[in-house]
Amino acid sequence: MKIGIEAERANIDRPTGVEHYAQQMILSFSKLDQSNQYVLYLRTEPKNWIKSLPKNFTVKVMPFPLFWTQLRISWEMLVNPPDVLFIMASALPFIHPKNSVVTIHDLAWKFYPETFTAGTRRYLEFSTAFAVRYAKKVIAVSEQTRQDILHFYKVPAEKVCTIHHGFDASSEIQIKNNQDELDKITKLPDKFILYLGTLQPRKNIDGLIDALKQLEQEDKLKNYKLVIAGGKGWLYDRIIKRIEGDKDIIYFGYVNDRFALLKKASMLVQPAFYEGFGLQILDAFYAKVPVVCSNISSLPEVAGDAAKYFDPKDPGDIAQAISTLIEDSDLCASLVALGQERLKQFTWSSTAEKTLSVLTNK
Repeated sequence: MKIGIEAERANIDRPTGVEHYAQQMILSFSKLDQSNQYVLYLRTEPKNWIKSLPKNFTVKVMPFPLFWTQLRISWEMLVNPPDVLFIMASALPFIHPKNSVVTIHDLAWKFYPETFTAGTRRYLEFSTAFAVRYAKKVIAVSEQTRQDILHFYKVPAEKVCTIHHGFDASSEIQIKNNQDELDKITKLPDKFILYLGTLQPRKNIDGLIDALKQLEQEDKLKNYKLVIAGGKGWLYDRIIKRIEGDKDIIYFGYVNDRFALLKKASMLVQPAFYEGFGLQILDAFYAKVPVVCSNISSLPEVAGDAAKYFDPKDPGDIAQAISTLIEDSDLCASLVALGQERLKQFTWSSTAEKTLSVLTNK
């Protein structure tokens, strides 16, 4: 079978959650499957790790200025279609094989439209509605996302399946050792609370800062700082201004070696209003860092009993959860142990095996 994969999002230097998923799926397919033939469609020249894939992987570079997926891949599907096309994030090309599979990561713009630009909302709504309607099968990365798809798009339940993300430290794309970044991590305070993720309003960084201000007023922070690490998403300007105006907040920016940063953190706080999955939680489990996170959307589905939860809409509740971990070292140790066990339930090999079954209709 010839499996075509839109792989451009796996070919970037600074991956976030969706791009990381794309990288790991391709790597896992390369380890799992030597019988099918894979064609990776790229708009830019492949990175070295892509060039090193096995012989049953070929790369087709197709430069195109605008609407690359909808137009350029559509043309490729018309003149040289694979047996199955796998789109790893929503945007199904207009022309596509009957046997096309799309992964949907979240429907955040449905729940928090004010946290997206108008143009982004329109694009996400159009591309997702088109993909869900015309793909043969839809993969949701969490049961929460699956239920959201069924609710908003009214497709048959059997069309949408849940396949969780995985984790495998050994398959992380190797990055060049960035000594400046390592030096920056070394200089961080001994005690800090870490937010790790893209800067955008639905991540609720404002709520986290409000919670820490409350703890400061109550003298409960005990010399802890807040470190915010992540690239700039949409509508980030106001968040950056607030961070820059606070001496107790350290903005780290995009981090390449997130594990080096996590291992130094006192805890990871994920205060998002909505997440399709929440890969950072698995990263924290691996790094043996206690997790404090929102009690809504997919986060409890991922973290299980290995996190301290709070209501993300209530800064006081966020503050209370953080304070509990600061004051209870036994609870922190317990959450770390539970996280180590829970991590075993999420592997990229299992994710790839289940996905391959969908692609090959087995």
